[in-house]
Amino acid sequence: MSSGFWILAVLLTVGVGSIILFPLLQRVPRPASAPGHSRGTARQNQALEALWTEKYRVLRAIRDLDLDYDMDKLPDSTYEVQRIDLIRLAVAVTRRIDEIEAEIASQDARLEALISTYRKTG
Repeated sequence: MSSGFWILAVLLTVGVGSIILFPLLQRVPRPASAPGHSRGTARQNQALEALWTEKYRVLRAIRDLDLDYDMDKLPDSTYEVQRIDLIRLAVAVTRRIDEIEAEIASQDARLEALISTYRKTG
């Protein structure tokens, strides 16, 4: 075989590999409330850090499950049950994140009100 054929084969392999791997290597964007943005107490920040880590893990598991299903590695029944379980877990984790963020927002509002009252009287 000619060297042109091998060059074309390598280029096609790299191109197809890039197309397949690119979505898998992308990072999920971090919202402002994600870990690294301390706004609450130490306990709240630790809980948020753990919850965001879990949420990213579950989202990756859903992505991996979908990929396995698309590659015909899983039967329909297994895929459906596992995907529903993972989505339920993601929803539960997201709800808990929202609850903690609401607690923090409430604390921030109370603190701002106290500061405002202090400034008016002082």
